[in-house]
Amino acid sequence: MGIDLYPLTLEPLMTEHSWGRGGEAPESDENLPPGFSTGTLWMAGDHSRVSAGPLAGKSLSYVRQIWGPGLVGANAGGDPDSLLPVELKLKRTGDSALALALDDDSLWYVLAAEEDSSLNAGYRPGLDFEAAARAAGGDPGRWSEFMPEYSAEPGQALFLPLGAAMILGAGLTMAQIGPPSQNLKPWPLGGRGPEALRLARQVEAPVWLDRGASGPGLSEIYNDERLTVTLVNTTHLSTVASPDAATFIWPLFGQGRIRARGPAPVTRLVPGRAVMVPAGLGRYAVESGGSVGYLLIEAY
Repeated sequence: MGIDLYPLTLEPLMTEHSWGRGGEAPESDENLPPGFSTGTLWMAGDHSRVSAGPLAGKSLSYVRQIWGPGLVGANAGGDPDSLLPVELKLKRTGDSALALALDDDSLWYVLAAEEDSSLNAGYRPGLDFEAAARAAGGDPGRWSEFMPEYSAEPGQALFLPLGAAMILGAGLTMAQIGPPSQNLKPWPLGGRGPEALRLARQVEAPVWLDRGASGPGLSEIYNDERLTVTLVNTTHLSTVASPDAATFIWPLFGQGRIRARGPAPVTRLVPGRAVMVPAGLGRYAVESGGSVGYLLIEAY
């Protein structure tokens, strides 16, 4: 099946409509897909479906069977049955907090935060985990007593290592970027057995990241051997790039487009929909006639 490479606009997938108890959902945000108020929205993952073009309706896992390294790059293209190297999720808490423990490293970026919003991440130094687990008694609401609390403001980025716990407070809209993970545990120490406690003691502390300057209108949020995340926030944007890794564009505001060769030569950038740029696409241009902002995520 010969289909030329082209940028893939992805359908957002809502997996949870709401969590917690009580209260009304916040008013809809113009940058969110219709019908999404609180919960988890998958922006990009192996199960995401293409919204337009010759592969409309097909999942990225299916596209990978066709394009292989052309989609995800040479480093991640060796095993066509493996998952994509990165997943993108949008989490919005409304007026209810959410407690979870992560199964892999992940990067969190604060997209929006109501006044006095906060989150808890990691564990307090010297915490007696056995005593904390007994005191909490399986109640996620108690775990904030054993975790540092941080104020949350738009534009902040937080790296959470494998196994770290997090409680997202009310009024937060967060981008979660990281390798594919299993279902998140419903509260930090969901299993209170000896192994769970031993692993919890080994968790590294979360790290708040400082954005580094990387050029006009660009600021690098995160960079390691597996992942690079850059915030592009500029006016009258016109850039040309050539990817060599699985690349995702997550529009935050404004309108723009991607120009490339192939069956979909022009791809619109619309807030609320992520675009995957195949690793083997070659040169492409990102254009905008006005102010535009997006996260550029490259997974190696």
